[in-house]
Amino acid sequence: MPGALSYPMNMSRYDWGYQTEPEPHLGGRRLATPRGKVIGGSSSINGMIYVRGNPLDYDHWREAGASGWGYADVLPYFKRMENWHDGGHGGDPEWRGKSGPLHVTRGKRDNPLVQAFVEAGRQAGYGVADDYNGYRQEGFGPFDMTVWRGRRWSAANAYLRPALRRANCEIV
Repeated sequence: MPGALSYPMNMSRYDWGYQTEPEPHLGGRRLATPRGKVIGGSSSINGMIYVRGNPLDYDHWREAGASGWGYADVLPYFKRMENWHDGGHGGDPEWRGKSGPLHVTRGKRDNPLVQAFVEAGRQAGYGVADDYNGYRQEGFGPFDMTVWRGRRWSAANAYLRPALRRANCEIV
């Protein structure tokens, strides 16, 4: 996690400053909802952790009437947008994309706290998920991140920069 994460997420220059409505189960507090006010949107100010979302949520949306939004429906799009680099740490390539514009990597695992975190979860009775964007999402495991060659890989890097090479595209 980048050390300066809180700066862009809390500065009006980079963040729209949105808040939730008062939350009744939180004593009426409003929660900060950082949204990027920069090229690349929120992907330019977030913590760069990559999570597709729980498959059961997508299936629930489909069952509630959102035809085409079940996990089996959206999985091909996740794979199409992804250029997954597992870093030799495992994961299931059947669930991951290898040629999309959004680089998704695994961080180094040389910090002993990474394995200690996963092991603490296992000892507490939770499952271990080697690839939480793969077949089994539930459990403790290493995170994926939108970083490529040591730099943030935002939507602007993945989609906008390549589009700007075209003659009919410019930023105004």
